Amino acid sequence: MLTIGCATIRHDSFHTIDKLKEADFNKLNGRYSNNPVDGKGKILRSLYNGEYQAKSFWTNLEQYQIGSASDWRNQTVEFEFVTSEKAIFRLYQGDSLIDKRKVKGKFKDGYFYVRPFFVVMPLVPVLFGYNTHRMRIGKADDNLVVDYKWNIWMFFLIAGQSEKGQSSLVFNKQ
Repeated sequence: MLTIGCATIRHDSFHTIDKLKEADFNKLNGRYSNNPVDGKGKILRSLYNGEYQAKSFWTNLEQYQIGSASDWRNQTVEFEFVTSEKAIFRLYQGDSLIDKRKVKGKFKDGYFYVRPFFVVMPLVPVLFGYNTHRMRIGKADDNLVVDYKWNIWMFFLIAGQSEKGQSSLVFNKQ
């Protein structure tokens, strides 16, 4: 398995953000809802006819879901920026810490871009595919705007999967 970073978000956010500079990284610190209160998304390409369903902040960050969608209402995510390029995200259920993740990234165009994720599985002809996702975080008043983009393509013997999409979600400050 080969892991490298390469993905971009070129679409405009569905929301207007405050243009933060690198020196303003502390303005993102705080505790926010894990459940989106507003947002849009679209699946640009999929083998299935499913409609886009909003994901929690933590699901976009970690690529796995903790709890059901009804649990997200009771979950919060705390941001603590250590430097302008390093942050610690903590997931809470009420006051109990559930999970923690250290994230690296950079500020650009008013957003904090989380380091991209890209995996290639080069086991041709049995299994071949890639999974890439990218997330950027902006601030709009006291809320977070999280833009997320994904692209997945995989082939296993005679079956496969393909999906590409993007979303822009808003999370309230707690």
